[in-house]
Amino acid sequence: MSLTPIVVGDNPQTPGVYGVIYRPDQLIADSRNLVSAQVLLGPGTYKRGMVVGQVSVNALESVAAAANVGNGSIGALSTKSLNTGNYTVTATAATTFAVANPEGVALGVATVGTAFVSAEIGFTISAGATAFAVGDLFTVTAFDATGIYAPSVRSATDGSQDPQAVLADDVTLTVPTAVGAYVAGEFNLNALTYDASWSPALLAAALRKYGIFAKASISAAAPLNNSAP
Repeated sequence: MSLTPIVVGDNPQTPGVYGVIYRPDQLIADSRNLVSAQVLLGPGTYKRGMVVGQVSVNALESVAAAANVGNGSIGALSTKSLNTGNYTVTATAATTFAVANPEGVALGVATVGTAFVSAEIGFTISAGATAFAVGDLFTVTAFDATGIYAPSVRSATDGSQDPQAVLADDVTLTVPTAVGAYVAGEFNLNALTYDASWSPALLAAALRKYGIFAKASISAAAPLNNSAP
């Protein structure tokens, strides 16, 4: 058996010719009017050009006390307040609960099966197979999520329904992190990434009030009826 030797010198590189095509993403329509800033983005995987909005309502989470006699539940949580901490919902009878905010201020009485609404928090308590007893407790925690940006969804109610920024880079995050975004400028509408709840026309109109202008692409080809010499 014979081998064909390969000669390797000090420089193993072989001369050659290759071509590279630069293909811009065309996200930016006019670079002269760009305004960039850092925004605090929540966990997730995002693409450059994603349209995001700022969460302005605190996230809520409810927990039933382990010692509860009744096995009903609490849901439909909502808040209009920026207060954070633990709200307490304590049974005073089988169908009534006293509600207090994190400072201990009474907000009213919640009735099982009826939506409770106050200036700070709202929810509905549902009965279970076992009736509630005096002293049964739910703790509703309001987390400070204000300031975090998330993909803008038109039907959202936490503030992110208002599209306020366009992400400048692809990112994957596991914790809230400051990232680069455009907060003003002119962008190609077809290059933006956005939630399906938005139509192109509605998104362009919503972005406009924040100084972000989304423009539809216009062909550079000569018009069909061009009669110029």
